[in-house]
Amino acid sequence: MKSLVIMLIAALLVVFFLLLPQPQQETGPAPIPKAASPAELTDNSFILGPVQLFDGEKWREERFIEITNGRVQQLYLEKPDTALPWVDGNSQWLIPGLIDAHVHAWDDALQQALNFGVTTVLDMFGDHQFLATQKAARASTPQTNKADIYGAGTLVSAAKGHGTQYGRAIPVIERPEQATKFVADRLAEGSDFIKIVYTSDKALRRFRPSIDLATLTAVIAAAKAQGVLAVVHIADLPSAEEAIAAGADGLVHSFFSESVSNTLLQQMAGGQRFIIPTMTVMEGMLANKINEELLLNAPPAALTPAAISSLTERFNPSLIPSDRYQLLVNNTKQMADAGILVLAGSDAPNPNTAHGVSLIIEMVLLQRAGVPVLQVLQSASSAPTRAFGLENVGYLRPGYKADMLLLASDPMAGLTTLLAPQAIWKNGWLHQPELPAETAKIAAGLVADFTTDLSARSGGFAASSDSMMQGKSSAEISMQQGVLQVTGVTRPGFSYPWAGVAWQTSSSIESGSDVSDIKGIRFRILGTPGEYRLDAFSAGSFMPVSHRFAVTADWQTIVAPFSVFKGLNTEAVAMLIWNGPEGEFQFELDDITLE
Repeated sequence: MKSLVIMLIAALLVVFFLLLPQPQQETGPAPIPKAASPAELTDNSFILGPVQLFDGEKWREERFIEITNGRVQQLYLEKPDTALPWVDGNSQWLIPGLIDAHVHAWDDALQQALNFGVTTVLDMFGDHQFLATQKAARASTPQTNKADIYGAGTLVSAAKGHGTQYGRAIPVIERPEQATKFVADRLAEGSDFIKIVYTSDKALRRFRPSIDLATLTAVIAAAKAQGVLAVVHIADLPSAEEAIAAGADGLVHSFFSESVSNTLLQQMAGGQRFIIPTMTVMEGMLANKINEELLLNAPPAALTPAAISSLTERFNPSLIPSDRYQLLVNNTKQMADAGILVLAGSDAPNPNTAHGVSLIIEMVLLQRAGVPVLQVLQSASSAPTRAFGLENVGYLRPGYKADMLLLASDPMAGLTTLLAPQAIWKNGWLHQPELPAETAKIAAGLVADFTTDLSARSGGFAASSDSMMQGKSSAEISMQQGVLQVTGVTRPGFSYPWAGVAWQTSSSIESGSDVSDIKGIRFRILGTPGEYRLDAFSAGSFMPVSHRFAVTADWQTIVAPFSVFKGLNTEAVAMLIWNGPEGEFQFELDDITLE
């Protein structure tokens, strides 16, 4: 009996202890999610933050941004609880991808633009077929190494007017009655808007023929009737005033011929018109300092040899007084102060510019002209979107493409931070620029002596003339008894007539050859007596620098130091062309040597 009682007590004690509350195990704080680096992401959906966020119009309180399938899904004050990968923004500065409101794009222009954070460009005159092949990418968010492009396609100009001098035949307009069909034809080719070239009869100078005011007015009206914008290329105050009075939506280029008038300021501000000043290309004409200051002394790694060559090129500066640049600065500031919408556009790849990087230079010049920094940031993001009605770009807001730049420092304190972004995203995909290969050096020695064929130690020889640019000159080459014989004719009809033989210095005309260790080029020549011209082209350049020399009917040796080619980028020389004199000619060339 006693043992039974003991067993019952033991059982009750077991039940008692089983019913006691169990102590909580020490689990510690919840694990902190590990941040991914941008390069570790495998798709275009993620969380980024914390960041200081500029949405294209204003700085936001939100610190985190959610990207889903390459588009902005939502902005958050705090990091959201989500299964998406998280990229630590380290409280750096996030802005929309930049929009260049004035370029001329072909070849690798869209890649070069994206390498510097320019995710969308507006082409103001180019090949409509190139535009058509690129337009489909705008609607989706694929992984790409190219900026999006909107474009005018073929511009509207008069016979022999601006735009007709580049060697590509384009349609021209002659009278107002042609306007409706002319605009319809451009839209059928794929133009997103209409660009018109106009010079007033009141302008102090007219460099090329222009359509008249009646035709300008008719084209603007036809564009509006067919539902697209009409922008006008101008270069002086009277042309600007007449274009705006005729109903233009915006002006392409500002001017430095004279001060802006109150009439123009009031018409543009009251009518919500916009201006694309393109200060960078004009700075190269007038001041020629900014690229040396910010780019050429220590070029960014993504700059190609062709881009560096383009940045060092100049329009002929001797025709325009340098003090006119201050007029341009003053006009730009007055327009911004008047409330006129200012758009940043580089006009790349004209002299003094290069795709991508020159938009950042344009922004710096706008700031130095007195445009507030916030407005400058808008000029390359929301302002072009508003002006041209662009879709899904220009803002970091829900539904917009995740085109983004992450910056190491506050752009409000200095826009040059844009030259070295910490990360570039296009359509939500991280873009990592492919750095250009180093240009190969070429050694001194014989290039060609034509004993067997037309081959050269590097590159090769070919006939060259302005016929490839719709000019009227022509040339042919052949081997004759161990020399190179060139026959042809140089005729007027192109803005820069040429005919002769070209030596491409390497297999890549885009990179050329580095001849910086070479003093010059020596060759033997005889031919039709007259003045000949040796043209040297930097990589990526369509504007040669020249050395002229006299040729006689007897053999002579010509030595041309590279120092005589002012402005030549000797670290990237793409081509040399030996040109005959005006009229019909024949010459022989031999023993071409670098020394």
